Amino acid sequence: MFFSVTGMAVEVEMQRLLTSAHIEKWMQDVFHFQWFLLLGLSIIALSMWWKLLNKVRLPEALLYAVFTTIIMMGVDECGEELTLWVYPIYLFPVFPVITAINLTSAILMLSITHQCFTTWKSFSTATIVVSGLLAFILEPAFSFINLYQLLNWNYGYNFLLYVIVGLLVRGIVATLFSIAHNAQRDSN
Repeated sequence: MFFSVTGMAVEVEMQRLLTSAHIEKWMQDVFHFQWFLLLGLSIIALSMWWKLLNKVRLPEALLYAVFTTIIMMGVDECGEELTLWVYPIYLFPVFPVITAINLTSAILMLSITHQCFTTWKSFSTATIVVSGLLAFILEPAFSFINLYQLLNWNYGYNFLLYVIVGLLVRGIVATLFSIAHNAQRDSN
């Protein structure tokens, strides 16, 4: 359903009401079991990522993770706006997408995949496997424990999304590092 909003004041009021509703819902959910579960899973995911991260390749790994985050947050925001999926529990009330467990898991797992598989062939294969794990195992598990809920979407679409984003970001990062390497070589 589309609404016709003619004045900026109406849009601002609608945003204020939406933010107020997010905060009110968050106040009901904070410090309950699922909130602590989301917090714990997020901390575990970040800790595992940091432990597995090859610190020698830290700039490349961080660049990959940042680009993946930017793209996935944009996609995730669109998905929520279009009511394709919803996150029943938020860690923070005003910028909930940053703490979505499936988003965090996808970014971290794709980032580790990027650093572990250095050839395009091995990376592509690993990305397909990781995308399958994310879309067909982790996301249904997150849905089962009510941390993620699909509305007008399916796990197959997410599988394709993860594969495309993983490969796209790899191409971007490889291109940027190649440009930097060539510039450094030419300057010597």
